[in-house]
Amino acid sequence: MTEVIVVDKTDQIMLALSSLRLAVVSFNDEIKALNAIEVAVKPVILLHQNVMCEGTVDYIKALLKVSTTCKIVVIAANLSDAEVLGCLLAGANGYQNINELSHYADKLVKVIDADEGWITRRMTATLLDVLRQ
Repeated sequence: MTEVIVVDKTDQIMLALSSLRLAVVSFNDEIKALNAIEVAVKPVILLHQNVMCEGTVDYIKALLKVSTTCKIVVIAANLSDAEVLGCLLAGANGYQNINELSHYADKLVKVIDADEGWITRRMTATLLDVLRQ
Protein backbone atom coordinates (compact mmCIF):
# COMPACT_ATOMS: atom_id res chain seq x y z
CA MET A 1 0.00 0.00 0.00
CA THR A 2 1.18 3.49 -0.81
CA GLU A 3 2.49 5.48 2.14
CA VAL A 4 0.97 8.95 2.06
CA ILE A 5 2.40 11.68 4.26
CA VAL A 6 0.42 14.87 4.66
CA VAL A 7 2.19 18.05 5.74
CA ASP A 8 -0.48 20.62 6.51
CA LYS A 9 -1.10 23.21 9.25
CA THR A 10 -4.85 22.87 8.69
CA ASP A 11 -7.00 19.77 8.29
CA GLN A 12 -7.96 20.60 4.70
CA ILE A 13 -5.95 17.81 3.07
CA MET A 14 -7.05 15.20 5.61
CA LEU A 15 -10.68 16.18 5.07
CA ALA A 16 -10.25 15.71 1.32
CA LEU A 17 -8.72 12.25 1.90
CA SER A 18 -11.24 11.10 4.51
CA SER A 19 -13.31 8.96 2.15
CA LEU A 20 -10.31 7.14 0.68
CA ARG A 21 -8.71 3.95 1.88
CA LEU A 22 -5.13 5.08 2.17
CA ALA A 23 -2.44 4.69 4.79
CA VAL A 24 -2.07 8.37 5.71
CA VAL A 25 0.13 9.98 8.33
CA SER A 26 -0.36 13.69 8.94
CA PHE A 27 2.00 16.31 10.38
CA ASN A 28 1.36 19.96 11.15
CA ASP A 29 5.02 20.58 12.00
CA GLU A 30 7.53 20.73 9.14
CA ILE A 31 10.45 19.41 11.22
CA LYS A 32 8.55 16.37 12.50
CA ALA A 33 7.41 15.70 8.94
CA LEU A 34 10.98 15.97 7.66
CA ASN A 35 12.14 13.42 10.25
CA ALA A 36 9.34 10.99 9.35
CA ILE A 37 10.01 11.35 5.62
CA GLU A 38 13.68 10.58 6.19
CA VAL A 39 12.82 7.02 7.28
CA ALA A 40 9.82 6.45 4.99
CA VAL A 41 10.08 4.24 1.90
CA LYS A 42 8.94 5.94 -1.33
CA PRO A 43 6.31 8.12 0.31
CA VAL A 44 3.85 10.28 -1.58
CA ILE A 45 3.94 13.64 0.19
CA LEU A 46 1.00 16.00 0.00
CA LEU A 47 2.52 19.31 1.05
CA HIS A 48 0.19 22.20 1.77
CA GLN A 49 1.84 25.44 0.71
CA ASN A 50 0.64 27.07 3.94
CA VAL A 51 3.28 25.15 5.92
CA MET A 52 6.24 27.10 4.57
CA CYS A 53 4.59 29.76 2.37
CA GLU A 54 7.45 31.57 0.59
CA GLY A 55 9.88 28.90 1.82
CA THR A 56 8.06 26.06 0.04
CA VAL A 57 10.71 25.75 -2.69
CA ASP A 58 13.48 25.44 -0.10
CA TYR A 59 11.44 22.93 1.90
CA ILE A 60 10.92 20.79 -1.23
CA LYS A 61 14.68 20.76 -1.73
CA ALA A 62 15.19 19.76 1.93
CA LEU A 63 12.67 16.92 1.59
CA LEU A 64 14.48 15.60 -1.47
CA LYS A 65 17.81 15.74 0.36
CA VAL A 66 16.54 13.49 3.17
CA SER A 67 14.56 11.19 0.85
CA THR A 68 15.56 10.86 -2.78
CA THR A 69 12.64 8.47 -3.36
CA CYS A 70 9.86 10.72 -2.06
CA LYS A 71 7.31 12.17 -4.45
CA ILE A 72 5.90 15.58 -3.61
CA VAL A 73 2.63 17.20 -4.63
CA VAL A 74 2.12 20.81 -3.57
CA ILE A 75 -1.42 21.59 -2.45
CA ALA A 76 -2.68 25.17 -2.23
CA ALA A 77 -5.69 27.37 -2.80
CA ASN A 78 -4.40 29.37 -5.74
CA LEU A 79 -0.73 29.47 -6.59
CA SER A 80 0.44 31.57 -9.49
CA ASP A 81 2.02 29.85 -12.47
CA ALA A 82 5.39 31.22 -11.37
CA GLU A 83 4.98 29.71 -7.89
CA VAL A 84 3.93 26.32 -9.28
CA LEU A 85 6.82 26.42 -11.73
CA GLY A 86 9.26 27.19 -8.91
CA CYS A 87 7.99 24.16 -6.97
CA LEU A 88 8.27 21.90 -10.01
CA LEU A 89 11.78 23.07 -10.80
CA ALA A 90 12.73 22.46 -7.15
CA GLY A 91 11.64 18.84 -7.55
CA ALA A 92 7.91 18.62 -6.86
CA ASN A 93 6.04 16.06 -8.94
CA GLY A 94 2.83 18.03 -9.16
CA TYR A 95 0.39 20.65 -7.97
CA GLN A 96 -3.27 20.39 -6.99
CA ASN A 97 -5.71 23.12 -6.03
CA ILE A 98 -7.05 22.34 -2.54
CA ASN A 99 -10.62 23.14 -3.62
CA GLU A 100 -10.60 20.21 -6.07
CA LEU A 101 -8.49 17.79 -4.04
CA SER A 102 -11.36 15.64 -2.77
CA HIS A 103 -12.45 15.03 -6.36
CA TYR A 104 -8.98 14.03 -7.60
CA ALA A 105 -7.25 12.66 -4.48
CA ASP A 106 -7.49 8.94 -5.27
CA LYS A 107 -6.31 9.33 -8.86
CA LEU A 108 -3.62 11.83 -7.84
CA VAL A 109 -2.04 9.42 -5.34
CA LYS A 110 -2.13 6.54 -7.85
CA VAL A 111 -0.59 8.66 -10.62
CA ILE A 112 2.16 10.06 -8.41
CA ASP A 113 2.92 6.62 -6.94
CA ALA A 114 3.33 5.35 -10.52
CA ASP A 115 6.15 7.90 -11.02
CA GLU A 116 4.07 10.22 -13.18
CA GLY A 117 3.48 13.95 -12.82
CA TRP A 118 0.34 15.80 -11.80
CA ILE A 119 0.11 19.19 -13.50
CA THR A 120 -2.21 20.83 -15.98
CA ARG A 121 -1.55 20.68 -19.70
CA ARG A 122 -1.01 24.42 -19.69
CA MET A 123 1.61 24.10 -16.95
CA THR A 124 3.26 21.28 -18.92
CA ALA A 125 3.65 23.67 -21.87
CA THR A 126 5.02 26.39 -19.57
CA LEU A 127 7.51 23.96 -18.03
CA LEU A 128 8.66 22.83 -21.48
CA ASP A 129 9.14 26.44 -22.56
CA VAL A 130 11.31 27.13 -19.52
CA LEU A 131 13.38 23.99 -20.09
CA ARG A 132 13.97 24.92 -23.74
CA GLN A 133 15.47 28.31 -22.81
